[in-house]
Amino acid sequence: MRQLVSKCFPLSLGGTHLQQNLISSARASESKSSNLLLQTGLISPSCAGMFHFLPPLLRSIKKLEALIDKHMLDIDGQKLQLSSLGPKWIWDKTGRWATFGDELLTTQVSGSHYCLSPTHEEAICSVMSQYLKQLSHVHLPIRLYQTTTKYRGEAKPHSGLLRCREFIMNDLYTFDVDEQSAATTYQSVCNMYDNIFRDLGVAVIKASAGTGVIGGVMSHEYHIKSDVGEDKVGFCEKSHQAWNLSNMTLDELPVDPEYIKEIKCIEVGHTFLLGSHYSKKLDVHYINKNQDTVACEMGCYGLGVSRIIAACLEAMSSENALRWPLALAPYKVCIIPPKSGSREESMNTDLVNELYDLLHNTTEFTDDVIIDDRTNRTIGWRAKHANLVGYPVTIVVGKTIMDTEPKLEVILQKEKDSTNYISVPDVVDYLKKQLCFRSNK
Repeated sequence: MRQLVSKCFPLSLGGTHLQQNLISSARASESKSSNLLLQTGLISPSCAGMFHFLPPLLRSIKKLEALIDKHMLDIDGQKLQLSSLGPKWIWDKTGRWATFGDELLTTQVSGSHYCLSPTHEEAICSVMSQYLKQLSHVHLPIRLYQTTTKYRGEAKPHSGLLRCREFIMNDLYTFDVDEQSAATTYQSVCNMYDNIFRDLGVAVIKASAGTGVIGGVMSHEYHIKSDVGEDKVGFCEKSHQAWNLSNMTLDELPVDPEYIKEIKCIEVGHTFLLGSHYSKKLDVHYINKNQDTVACEMGCYGLGVSRIIAACLEAMSSENALRWPLALAPYKVCIIPPKSGSREESMNTDLVNELYDLLHNTTEFTDDVIIDDRTNRTIGWRAKHANLVGYPVTIVVGKTIMDTEPKLEVILQKEKDSTNYISVPDVVDYLKKQLCFRSNK
């Protein structure tokens, strides 16, 4: 079945009075991503700090999840799903029921206390404490990950998906035999994160950071530069080292202050080398070659999936139009047919569907093409909406299709929009070349 704009973007057409009131109150933000996601109907407000994800945005989220899954295979990551509810007794073992404070959302079921997990160290350790009893040192390392919804009692949610109470996160937990092996795993995961952001075509800053309530012996954060970012990072232009400045000043950094620059950023990922902090408390042990019981060396790693998408949009979009990393665009190509009743429509009744099938049957565009079927609207109106949504490519079937040599109007959403007129037989090869160039830029 062909993808149609009228079915995929219904909330961008107005919505109910209640929806508009919710959107208006949520849109009072300095965040471009928040305002534009609301305006295009890609998210719909539920309540303060919580949003419904509409079909096009969910496509983008699933694309990012698939990209992460692909890279997890490179480090032998295995996917699992942990329960969102964490029992109080196990959080008490690590002391984090108290230390998380009001950010921990709690509930009570049949007299027992639980939290909606903002992170899953306790949960994964409860699994591994049983799992590793059946295994020995020869089975390590083990690397387990999930992509799931997390919860945080954010006191003042703002900026849409950048600071909210419910969000999608990918978290990875690793188990090694000793400190050296754990450090090797840590570097492998950091390299994997670098590769993910390189595939997205987004520049990130890797900054040394404190371990906070997660704990451990070392951590790094991944940041995307943004004027609405809440984190301040000290970046050395000479060594390309960076530090989170939440617990230090520029003068305290171990480099020549002449080369240091303070940058506002959005945190999109965090890596922790945990040591045996959790494994000792929660009985995550293995049997070594001498038949001794030894606590595992652990690491935990997180990518803010929904936040990465918002941060990319924040960095790439204008005030008036979304711009996506090619790999995350909900659809790569939007086809705009002629207006109903126009001469162009009467002369080219089958061309739009033929063009859709041609692109859909090309590997690079399979399931990534959408038709703006709102043909009661002018081509110009729909082209403006396509620009707002930020499709990497918009193809207009308009007046030039009636020329002696029929051509399509192809609009490429790069740093500046560019329009080219391409013959129908050449359009696939043209787009392959243009999009591959853009994705490797």
